[in-house]
Amino acid sequence: MTYIVTGCTGYVGNVLTKKLMAEGCRVVGFARSPEKVKRVFGDNAPEIVYGDISNAADVEKLFEGEGPFAVIHTAAKVSIGEDSEKELHAVTVEGTRNVVESCCRHSAKKLLHISSTEAFPKGYFPDEELSTYVPDPARARTDYSRAKSMADEIVLDAVRDRGLDASIIMLAGVLGPGDYSNSHMTQMFIEFIEGKLPASVDAGYNDFDVRDFADVLPAIFEKSVAGESYIFANKPDKINDCLKVISGMTGRKMIPTLPLWMAYVGLPFLFIGSKISGKRPLYTSAALSSLKEKCDFPIGKTMREFGYSPRPLEETVRDHIQFLIDNGMVKA
Repeated sequence: MTYIVTGCTGYVGNVLTKKLMAEGCRVVGFARSPEKVKRVFGDNAPEIVYGDISNAADVEKLFEGEGPFAVIHTAAKVSIGEDSEKELHAVTVEGTRNVVESCCRHSAKKLLHISSTEAFPKGYFPDEELSTYVPDPARARTDYSRAKSMADEIVLDAVRDRGLDASIIMLAGVLGPGDYSNSHMTQMFIEFIEGKLPASVDAGYNDFDVRDFADVLPAIFEKSVAGESYIFANKPDKINDCLKVISGMTGRKMIPTLPLWMAYVGLPFLFIGSKISGKRPLYTSAALSSLKEKCDFPIGKTMREFGYSPRPLEETVRDHIQFLIDNGMVKA
């Protein structure tokens, strides 16, 4: 089996790629930047195909080698509202369409489509078996959730109409070692450690360790069912739960905690500051809306089917911060 990983230098993609390589699997990664490949993999990189996920011809190059093929599609534009809808659609939606077309054309043995709990429609909450999840872009809460929902539709349509063996993996908030892409949570952690985060917010989401997902990857390939969806999450947490762990590690004092409504008040100033500095905003109205959603996601199906067992948040945060320190991404 040849394992294809799109977005192999991304947060989830690089952790899964390294897991497969450690198991002795042949891996072909899809990436855009040789520099990032070098940074993420050093001298132990998989076979790499460079290209643009929104370009069908580039995606097709992944299947030029020896099969059969199993595909993990992680490439997507992760956004909290700071990116254009056009870019989101090109990468997340058209990119997924290209991957699905190539999988069907080359009779891929399995496609694991990495999605997000953000794709759930407004007002919907999954049952234990996810038997009621149907992508509904018209009820999306944000541009990002709409793009992910449309991508999920493409995958499930191919399962129903073309016999593609594909499953959807719904990820909650991702933490743990391996974030070379400086996700929004990593950005917040760094700013807190460096004394640049003025205040926290009395809110949170549901964060799990990417390593716990990688550990059960063989079971997912073996046991996941075509057309089924699976949630990877932990327990709901607060931003301060993470910051307290970091405070204990680094000696950085805790900062004031503001009610969520005050964060909304500060949005215009944050937007202006990001324009002046040229840095992306730490949060947006889309991000704040996610913090208000119910996030006690049911993971019994994932635990039962794959043996998934999420580790404590404290361990995940400590290892996440140690990874940032070891890779020179923050000075503690």
